[in-house]
Amino acid sequence: MSEHHSPQRFLLGQLTLDCFSRELSSATETLTLEPQVFQLLSLFIDAEQHQLSRLQITEQLMISESTLTKSLSLLRKAFAQLDPQTIYIETLPKVGYRLCQTVIPHVITAAEKTTAPHTHMSSVTTPAPSLQPAALQHTAPPRAGVKTKLILAVLWTAPLLFFVLWFFITLAPAPEKLPTPYINPPVPISTAQGIDYDLSLSKDGTTLMYLSKDAEKTQLLLQQNREKPRVLAEDKALSTAALSPDGLQVLSVKQNSQGCIVEWFMPENPQQKKTVAQCSTDAMVKIAWQNDSKGFYLRDRADKTQPYTLSRYRLDTTTKEQVTRPQSAESPTGDLAFAESDDGKTLAVVRDLPQQHSQLLLLDSSSFAVLQQKSFPFPISNIDWLATHLVVSKDAELLQYNTTTDQLEFLFYTGRTVQSLAVVNQQIYYADYEQDADIWQYDLAANTNRIRIGSSKADLMPRVNHKGDLAFLSKRGGKEQIWLQPAGQNEYQLADVPGSPALVRLQWSPDGKSLLFSKDGALWQLMIASGQSRVLVAADKQVDVANWVTDGTGIIYSSKQSGDWQLWQLDLNTANSTQLTQQGGYSGYRLGNQLYFSKFHQDGLFMLNIATGEEDLLIADFDKSNGLNWRLSDDSIYYYQPEQGIRQYQLQSKSNSLLLATPERFVDHYDIQNQQLFYVKAGLPKGDVYKIEPVASGDINSK
Repeated sequence: MSEHHSPQRFLLGQLTLDCFSRELSSATETLTLEPQVFQLLSLFIDAEQHQLSRLQITEQLMISESTLTKSLSLLRKAFAQLDPQTIYIETLPKVGYRLCQTVIPHVITAAEKTTAPHTHMSSVTTPAPSLQPAALQHTAPPRAGVKTKLILAVLWTAPLLFFVLWFFITLAPAPEKLPTPYINPPVPISTAQGIDYDLSLSKDGTTLMYLSKDAEKTQLLLQQNREKPRVLAEDKALSTAALSPDGLQVLSVKQNSQGCIVEWFMPENPQQKKTVAQCSTDAMVKIAWQNDSKGFYLRDRADKTQPYTLSRYRLDTTTKEQVTRPQSAESPTGDLAFAESDDGKTLAVVRDLPQQHSQLLLLDSSSFAVLQQKSFPFPISNIDWLATHLVVSKDAELLQYNTTTDQLEFLFYTGRTVQSLAVVNQQIYYADYEQDADIWQYDLAANTNRIRIGSSKADLMPRVNHKGDLAFLSKRGGKEQIWLQPAGQNEYQLADVPGSPALVRLQWSPDGKSLLFSKDGALWQLMIASGQSRVLVAADKQVDVANWVTDGTGIIYSSKQSGDWQLWQLDLNTANSTQLTQQGGYSGYRLGNQLYFSKFHQDGLFMLNIATGEEDLLIADFDKSNGLNWRLSDDSIYYYQPEQGIRQYQLQSKSNSLLLATPERFVDHYDIQNQQLFYVKAGLPKGDVYKIEPVASGDINSK
């Protein structure tokens, strides 16, 4: 590199890196790297032989091990998306990592900077990085004439800049100060790779138990007095576990497609297990001990169409009692979280309500009679007792609810979603959680696979129109948003999802000019050109899944307005709706006079002749979980068969074939268009365990 010129672009194998805009480009596609990822790549470029150890990276970038792992993953994803056939970052065992493609600097002179147009223009303007790595910071000294002009320009614009700065400083709202003086900074308990989750504590707070999972194994760990954790069990079938309050017993749940059982054992003899309960294979089972360590509560459901209910099992008498019976009409998901008070007299249960609200029920632990109930305008995911108060989690926030005064106050912001809670003796343990997801594109004709959309957030629900435009959901902006990647261009935010946070289902119109989605019971249409939305069916109709009629004149949608889920057709010309099914219907497409549809409570894909009302079973092994994602296109039905993959059923030949075997970490979101199959693949989850406790009274007074 010369003394007077520094490279502003680098050729990396088949790709180009623009250091001003942080853009990494192939011949057909451009990505804007996040600042941390750009700094990491710059470090590789500047390193001797383009090789670095983990210690060198963490020290030079001043980042943690977990941040390094995340940045490496994002950098590899960017390379894979732009050039899927080539490896750019290789792992050197016991050494570190190496940028293994040729690096060629491209020097831009001062004349080129002022005359050459920008080669790669993103569809969304991205500011240049404020800080570049050492290798990229040197700039050519300006000529004397240029320097004089710059000084004059600064003198002329200084008053204006001062006024603008004063305006924003004086009128902008002050940053929000979070009320956290009564909580000390969190102390990390575990920081291993992967995710640590499902915490439980002994009553004296000396023993902590949790599950730990990485790409290769799932372990049940027991940790006493901050000593090195001891492995109690290692089994990929482990789904959850709980340590008894006396610290002498363990309950673990083993769950797979063949069955689900609850096992009891003692930590001192983990090999001798006893089955104490059966559970559902397709449920997210939760378990918690009674305060006396003689029984436990189990959250389970009959099948995926029913809400979760709570039961109590007594180990001393081997009896089972039904604690709650939520109705799906009032609580779609049912019981979410539960915890028994320290004195064993009160059971707190959090129940799901429509529109992302929650209901807290305080029950008498003996009779299960409702003592008190309270509704919250947000979803609660975890709950535990702190003396007579309750600690609840809302996304990444910890809140405290006083059951006596009905007061809710903020406790702590964790930074990542709280996965589980365990509270003992004023000490709050929590496990946080984070997981990204990418959208992959599989070419059916060429049998090739590549990342289409990759970021550090979860990108979900891919939907592609006939022009190749890809719409998807993302939380990159910190809330639910609809994003669009027009064919051959960069993605950008199209619109915020209206209403309360919740996953929505997208569907393109036949002309590719608008998107259809349901939200909070209403049916919406989003116009691509303007980014504006309008309501097609009001929320009182309780709309859920909606699909366009193939000619674009109407919409088939599911609704509970007549009792159970049935399919209706909206005529866009008259704005009138007509009920199509009488024996159940949840997701359907109309082709001519035939309605192809699934049912909410029943497996199978059905066919209804609208003229005669005759209903027939078309695909018997069609799983009812396909309601959100299956589609009818080009005289074929595409659907997902659990433990197999995405299948194609051709209506004319009645042939049924497997298109793509279930990918690793497959999320059941997919779409197909023009022999291109788009699907979502989750990243490896990340999460650690932390402990926080109140500040001592003397410390509070000194603040």
